Amino acid sequence: MNAFYDATKSYEENYDHGPFGLFADPSFVVEIKKKSSLSFLGFAVDLPFGIPAGPLLNSRFMIAAWRAGFCVNTYKTVRSEVYPCHPFPNVIPVKSSTNDIHPQETVIGLPPTNDIDVEKEGVTNSFGVPSKPPEVWQQDVRLAIDHMSLGRICILSFMGLKKESMSRDEYIKDFVNTYRLSQETGAQIYEVNLSCPNFGSEGLICHDLQMSSDVLEALHGAKKNTPLLVKIGYFPYDRQDDLEALLDRIHTFADGVVAINTIPAVVLDEYGNQALPGSPVRRVSGICGVAIKWAGLETVERIVSVKQKHGWRDFVVVGVGGVVSPDDYIAYMKRGVDAVQSAVGAMWRPTLADEIQRMI
Repeated sequence: MNAFYDATKSYEENYDHGPFGLFADPSFVVEIKKKSSLSFLGFAVDLPFGIPAGPLLNSRFMIAAWRAGFCVNTYKTVRSEVYPCHPFPNVIPVKSSTNDIHPQETVIGLPPTNDIDVEKEGVTNSFGVPSKPPEVWQQDVRLAIDHMSLGRICILSFMGLKKESMSRDEYIKDFVNTYRLSQETGAQIYEVNLSCPNFGSEGLICHDLQMSSDVLEALHGAKKNTPLLVKIGYFPYDRQDDLEALLDRIHTFADGVVAINTIPAVVLDEYGNQALPGSPVRRVSGICGVAIKWAGLETVERIVSVKQKHGWRDFVVVGVGGVVSPDDYIAYMKRGVDAVQSAVGAMWRPTLADEIQRMI
């Protein structure tokens, strides 16, 4: 089993004992032979490729990813307080009547397994963005950075913690507080997750222009001399104006965008019941992997087009979604992104960075 996240184990088991497969082997070291000497937001990077927020649970995962040649890596999203994970299972394969899975489509969830062909099968992940307390993740991020070599990058993802009794302003303040806690780690780059549930309404924060703008403006007030990226979800074509307005706000208050996160779909078992146990919220879960490649490529094309239209030369675009092969990396780079990240592809294909650097 080469998967570095074991889908047959709980999140806590993976956090405590992972990574697995090749990532657990300290002798698995990939040397980037054709170093590009590229600069990503002012930092040297050997290969503009890495792993997004999600699969890299702690410093051991981050260090293993850098060792395996993944250079642009994001530490899993952190919060201002401890937050539990959804019940096991958290990662399962899915099947659909079509190869591409679209928002709110109904798919069949299968039992957890590590035997997945990532070039043909999509998966869903449902974690609920768990977090250790700040005193734990701050120390752990610092440990990861201590083991980071030149040509590698550490991005720290964060988000606000929404509570039932919390006002809108208090929610925004928690984003700022978590940002400040994150900056204490000394990470090179920060990423605010706006592809999470909104305050007081269904949907994602990034789909609410006013909320997104207010959060970003508040974060800008706490911004130091380190870059800030913004993680967003998919926007359908009929919301192109909203996407452009959001990108304008991001350009004003931050340094770039990471797109996309997962695509929400209804996940049922073969009998028509909710496939993932627990809260009814889990009836809809985020689809990732090859099944959403169409959305990732489409989105970065639209973002780069907006960037070019406005002449935002300093605006960074990171492409994510369905990158499971070297050809996928090339497809994203040809669309004008500054870097590419892979979650599912990297999880089940830990040699992917090495394969890419041998091809280019």
